[in-house]
Amino acid sequence: MKKLGTISLLALLMLCAVGCSSAKATRTEDLSTWAKLKAALTARFTTGQKALQQANDAKAAAKSYKMRVEMRLHPGDPFITVEEMACPDRQRLTASLGDRPMYEAFRIADTSFVKDNNEWVKSPVPPEVYPCGNNPGAAAPWALLNEGRDMSSALVQLAGKAHANVSVGKLIVANGAPCQEWEISFGHPGSKDQNNSSHMGAMRYTICVDTETHLPNQVVMGTGGIIVKYYDWNQPVNITAPI
Repeated sequence: MKKLGTISLLALLMLCAVGCSSAKATRTEDLSTWAKLKAALTARFTTGQKALQQANDAKAAAKSYKMRVEMRLHPGDPFITVEEMACPDRQRLTASLGDRPMYEAFRIADTSFVKDNNEWVKSPVPPEVYPCGNNPGAAAPWALLNEGRDMSSALVQLAGKAHANVSVGKLIVANGAPCQEWEISFGHPGSKDQNNSSHMGAMRYTICVDTETHLPNQVVMGTGGIIVKYYDWNQPVNITAPI
């Protein structure tokens, strides 16, 4: 019965691939049904680790992207950073606390430029800090918190370790496209229930992956203490030194 159900679902998907394509642009309900069926089939025949690795591979092939990180781990206004990446080694960062600008910085090859009292200060930067390819990068020496580090690639690396559990979540719409959520929990090492996401010591993240491009779309820590949004993948971006 289970095999018959799978065959029926495959047949439905094949029929829809032929019959739904012409109505795809005009009937949003058909597109929604197709997206749900495709996502359900994909989730059925893949593991969370494979889905995350596919997202990491897609990110590694990207030439450029933008990343907005909002942190609400403290009282008051959120700390927000917006990062523009032109891979492999050009980056522009702006940081603000609510509506108040905190700093602006550039990384060009092995040199950083940070604005201090309306003057640009140059400093050396190791190449491994850039979050291009499948590298999560690292926080710059002048970062206030963890700016410059890509959480999606970091989660992929952590999900391959022990004490990690990855399960399929909701199918949502993000940036106008279907996006499959994957829930990642890390049990506290040494605990008796380290693979249980409800354990008091567990860390929980949700990463949403675009079902068409397989690129990461959003990462949420817990209930929203940190929200990372990715956008403008492979769009032209020109980043040059400010001086």
